[in-house]
Amino acid sequence: NYKRLIDNRLKIIDNSNMAKIINILEESILKGLVSVGEDVVSFNGRPFEDVLDYIYADSLVQLNIEVKNVDGEIREVEAYKYSDFYTLGLEFDDSIDINAKECHNNCIFCFVRQLPKNLRKTLYVRDDDYRLSFISGSYITCTNLEEKDIERIIYYKLSPLYVSVHATDPEVRKFMLGAKNVDNQLDIIKRLTEQGIMIHAQIVLVAGVNDSDILKKSLVDLYDANVATVAIVPVGLTSFRKGLYDISPLKEKEAAEVINIVEEFYESHEFFPYCSDEMYQIAKKEVPDYDYYGGFEQIENGVGLIAKFKYEFDEAIGYAPKHCKRKVGVFTGISGLSTMQWVADIIEKKYPKAKFNIYPVKNSFFGENVTVTGLVTATDIIKTYGDTHFDEDYLIIPSVMLKEFETVFLDNKSVDDLSKALKKKIIVSQATGEGLCSAIIDGESI
Repeated sequence: NYKRLIDNRLKIIDNSNMAKIINILEESILKGLVSVGEDVVSFNGRPFEDVLDYIYADSLVQLNIEVKNVDGEIREVEAYKYSDFYTLGLEFDDSIDINAKECHNNCIFCFVRQLPKNLRKTLYVRDDDYRLSFISGSYITCTNLEEKDIERIIYYKLSPLYVSVHATDPEVRKFMLGAKNVDNQLDIIKRLTEQGIMIHAQIVLVAGVNDSDILKKSLVDLYDANVATVAIVPVGLTSFRKGLYDISPLKEKEAAEVINIVEEFYESHEFFPYCSDEMYQIAKKEVPDYDYYGGFEQIENGVGLIAKFKYEFDEAIGYAPKHCKRKVGVFTGISGLSTMQWVADIIEKKYPKAKFNIYPVKNSFFGENVTVTGLVTATDIIKTYGDTHFDEDYLIIPSVMLKEFETVFLDNKSVDDLSKALKKKIIVSQATGEGLCSAIIDGESI
């Protein structure tokens, strides 16, 4: 989940209490009832806070809207949608957009605090916002949830939400969050799940802090609180941990002990607790099969990625053309090496005349303890490939190395910059088995 922590941040409307209308769409049921330049004050008596209010209101058949005109007069407008083809059709001024709520904790393992200087400003944003959790699946700690936020989550049924727990033992959690006081997160989780809100939790595992009996207690407590799933992921450490709490990378034996605890709990609580793929890689164990992961609800947290990737690749290669002579190279983080070797064996067996070169990239940018593919930079790719230019038709990078919806690496270099540096065509592949198969066979970027 490190990539998610430092990736591009959404902007949403927050506590403005009014939203200025800048456009009314042709299909709007409010044409003639409201005007451009007026402010929306409330929907059905609920003061306007952010875009979620508008989305919810747009789903209703009947509603009352309070609007304020340019003279400051407030009036009520009644609206009725005769079918699902109708919409409120309002567009609002961008000036009401602000950054998400930031995290006020001081977690001993915070990844953002371990970043090098001079990266994009957005990479240093530490969000802790329930709205982003609902919209984009980012994890929240619940420490900045106010009563009105909890009531709003329940009223709008904002589900699922993703919650960082780390430990249900109050004192251990307090220590890990760097908090002054014990919080009531477990009570909040129970209150939400009792109201039908699905919660997916995560535990960042720090050896000697929240493992062993503390981990066992957390699993029991979260299951009893009707949490849907919980992912246990190893702490991520960069080489920029100056002045921070002394944490050691998880060792092979420690990771294996965590896996044993989780898998034992899984036997009687199927599809609930999962270790991330990285945990298995540290322990030098094979990840479970595809069927182990249920609906892959925690895949964005690195849980089940390898199993899903192999399943998809196996299926895609079965439908691939009978002949392929392409010579390609693929870049991966160190943790992805064994999976890419598995791919190479399949490719070279099916296509004897094809060539599949693998380039595992050591992460000098963040430090060699960081091995995940999503944090590989163009700078380290260039170092890995060196000055030797092989005869590949093109080189492949997975999309997880890039900023979402863009072609920029974490070090601000673009795919074009990489292509020029390596003097090779670069193909961007979806980070799926089907995506890589297509990139190898078809030679086209997503």
